[in-house]
Amino acid sequence: MVAVAAVVLWVAGLMAFRAVYVEPREWAAICAADAAPLVCVPRGALLWLQHFYLWGVAALGLGIWAFVGAPMAVGPAAVGLGVAGVINYNATWGMLGAALGGWAWFVRRG
Repeated sequence: MVAVAAVVLWVAGLMAFRAVYVEPREWAAICAADAAPLVCVPRGALLWLQHFYLWGVAALGLGIWAFVGAPMAVGPAAVGLGVAGVINYNATWGMLGAALGGWAWFVRRG
């Protein structure tokens, strides 16, 4: 149950951050200014990870690891990163990672 709550909180937080700080076009101009606010650092990291498809690659890596027998916590992590990949336009690899991690998580639970 803790893992489900952690995944839900992670996804909700990421969606909220994306809706407030990434999607509004004004933030591009705010972050390009000389005295950019501190929130521009994680915003830039999120966009950099998105641009190089690293959300999906990380999810796929964790999903494969969970599928072949990683510790139990890797399955929920793969699901969380996979959903983050889908949210951040890395859907193909993100969905595969989430599916593999979710399958491993489901099988181990019971």
